[in-house]
Amino acid sequence: MQKIDVTNLNEVFKTCLSEQLAAEKKYMKALEKLPKVLLTDELKSAISPQATDIDSHLSRLTRAMEAVKQKPQAVISSVDEELLNTLKTVAGKGASLLKDVQILHVLKLIFILKVSRYESLNQMAAALGHEEYAMLLEQCSKDNQNTFAYLNQVVQNVIYPEAQKAERA
Repeated sequence: MQKIDVTNLNEVFKTCLSEQLAAEKKYMKALEKLPKVLLTDELKSAISPQATDIDSHLSRLTRAMEAVKQKPQAVISSVDEELLNTLKTVAGKGASLLKDVQILHVLKLIFILKVSRYESLNQMAAALGHEEYAMLLEQCSKDNQNTFAYLNQVVQNVIYPEAQKAERA
């Protein structure tokens, strides 16, 4: 993380926007690679760019950054870096039900983090008087909440029941 003047909310907001944009780009690349190692079709569907609305998030973040005259950076937070590394580690090669469960656990952490970040960005934007961008960032939070809920449905209705069937066989 870069050193910022934490007494200036506008600079904190700009830095957080930039970090989130960089993180979203890396998450998108990671999610694009995952279907190759996933066993469950429903999980593949749940993390597709259409299901996660990640393209919309990138567009909204870019618009907000242009409005506050912040240039994109490649720096992401250490938390995002750790989650991406963990996702890469559990993904490995080959597909199995256990791997789907492990990947799902990491994905749920990622989407909860994104919900929290977008809520914070929304609140900062509102405090700074950026109402239009506050609404866009709030929508990103809601999109990520929906993805998290979808992942919970997949695990409850598909992955765990399949694991139970396999155990009985």
